[in-house]
Amino acid sequence: MYTYRVEPLYVQSGDDTIACDYYRPQNIHKPAVIIMAHGFAGLRHFQLIPYAQKFAQAGYAVILFDYRCWGGSTGQPRELVSLEWQLEDWQKVIAYAAQQKDLDVHHIVLWGTGLSGGYVLKLAAEIRNIFAVISQVPYLDGVESMKLFPIKQLPKALKLSSQDYMGSKIGLKPITFPVVHPYALSFFPCKDGYQGYMSIINPDYYWSGEVPARAFFQLARFRPIQYCTDLHKPVLLIAARHDQLTQIHLCRELATNMATNTDYIEWDMSHFDIYHEPWLQKAISTQLKFLERYIGVS
Repeated sequence: MYTYRVEPLYVQSGDDTIACDYYRPQNIHKPAVIIMAHGFAGLRHFQLIPYAQKFAQAGYAVILFDYRCWGGSTGQPRELVSLEWQLEDWQKVIAYAAQQKDLDVHHIVLWGTGLSGGYVLKLAAEIRNIFAVISQVPYLDGVESMKLFPIKQLPKALKLSSQDYMGSKIGLKPITFPVVHPYALSFFPCKDGYQGYMSIINPDYYWSGEVPARAFFQLARFRPIQYCTDLHKPVLLIAARHDQLTQIHLCRELATNMATNTDYIEWDMSHFDIYHEPWLQKAISTQLKFLERYIGVS
């Protein structure tokens, strides 16, 4: 087990700044680096720190960041989920890591969960210098996910999303609706969505629970599963058998299509269980074994 230090790190993305925590293990000349960010509307302080700490203790550098408009990062409007911007943020942080002489730039690993689990699969298929991917409970296909959305709430969600998008073009205040809610319209209206998401919230950090509605259209169009046939790198894919946000058959389909490159695991859990015991330590242990097999620490 290695000691490590955590330092603030700031990466420029256009006129804005991406706030990161840089975990640097001690007494390792050039550690491999794991780049991490949360899923939909999540901050880096929402149950991701235990993962980063364990990776650093095992001898891997970690860059854990907040997207623009979220947490410690700058950007307006606040708490905007722009898939385009967030993918750009990933690219900026990856480019930063690739330029660091004290890191093993030949072993850059992308780590994602939920929506970012889809991001990292897409990015790894497109960026040559990514070595491996860890994707847990990933968002894989917006078209399929929309089929799970309550039909009675769909017209209102589409209307608000359209109004917010058009309003943004003329500088109007964002129209929002909740990330989760026990009964009303929300982005995640599934049975375990409200309790699950609220279980990962860190009350020490501001989070309104509302997101500009334009993200709804973007989620419907985002289909990272389409890019994965071009992904020929080591991938660890962890799926939840009772996930109500990503259908398990999509994870199985993806694993089958990438069989030669993918370690596929599914557990008898729901989407948010992976942030809590006993699944949290099981996930970390599985991910460390994957890293040891393909990279290792010397």
